[in-house]
Amino acid sequence: GAQSFMNIYMGWVMRTSVTVPAGTVLESGIVLDKNLTGCPAGFALTAMQQIISFAVFLIFFSSVYFTPYRYTPKKLGSAFEVFCVIIFGCVFALNIALNNFSLGYISIAVNLIIRSCLPLSTFVSSQCLALCKLYPFKPCRPLEILLMVIGVVCAGVFTMARLAGEEKKDESKNMLLGVFMCIASLLSGSLNLALAGVLGETKLNV
Repeated sequence: GAQSFMNIYMGWVMRTSVTVPAGTVLESGIVLDKNLTGCPAGFALTAMQQIISFAVFLIFFSSVYFTPYRYTPKKLGSAFEVFCVIIFGCVFALNIALNNFSLGYISIAVNLIIRSCLPLSTFVSSQCLALCKLYPFKPCRPLEILLMVIGVVCAGVFTMARLAGEEKKDESKNMLLGVFMCIASLLSGSLNLALAGVLGETKLNV
């Protein structure tokens, strides 16, 4: 629910904010008849979100430090734990950044439908980590896997139909870029969840 709200909010910011108002004279001498909307700054917005979140965390950490509710992160005791935390942070940031970037090129409906494939990609990611002996194997229930595959196929059909429905080639290319970025965000999110399981196995606070 919270992620859906953030997706809708970021989609609204990325697609409706006025970048250049109507009446502006461009360098070529052309006068804009309509407002130029859109905010192609997905990565910059993500960086600001992360900085603000970190500042809020520091405020919380400082306010409860001298109380019985003090938050004490667990000390990393091995190079493997340090590596996992670094990778976890990177894929977490990529998940949000690529998702915000994609919202500038595709609608919120397409974005949410693609991200509905997260259960299957997370399952595959966790099984890959299990092959590397980093995470226990998840039970493979044929019915659950079949239902997830059917969901992914339906999402793919909808996305292809949406791409084919674009009349202008430029808009179709932009939407294709947004779809690729959303898929990359999806893969980052699934790896993020799988790594959260790995860190949970090592009893780290994530």
